[in-house]
Amino acid sequence: MASQSQGQAEALIARIAASRVALAADLAEVRRRLDVPTRMKESILSKPLAWFGGSLGAGFLASALLKKKRVPPAEKAKRGFLAVVLGGLFTMARPALQNWALQEARKRFAIPRNDIGPHS
Repeated sequence: MASQSQGQAEALIARIAASRVALAADLAEVRRRLDVPTRMKESILSKPLAWFGGSLGAGFLASALLKKKRVPPAEKAKRGFLAVVLGGLFTMARPALQNWALQEARKRFAIPRNDIGPHS
């Protein structure tokens, strides 16, 4: 009876050891599947043209979806002959008008001096 229970114990120990080996293999497989950076690297290295084409297509798709609509520029209203002539005249007269405005401002806002002579 002792040999029979000892045989069962050894069989149980062998099953436990086999179970540990299987569990370790399963755990290694789960870790490998969850290691995304390594899997990505392996995939890119194994199929570089497919990844290049996919990234190129994704770039074109993103640029097409995110592209702004072009708004045509508004047309300038054409000025009449009189407006062109008056604009040109004002451009030529502007320096004279600025000089006149400066002299008028000096006359109105200047502080009068009480100078009697050149050597006071």
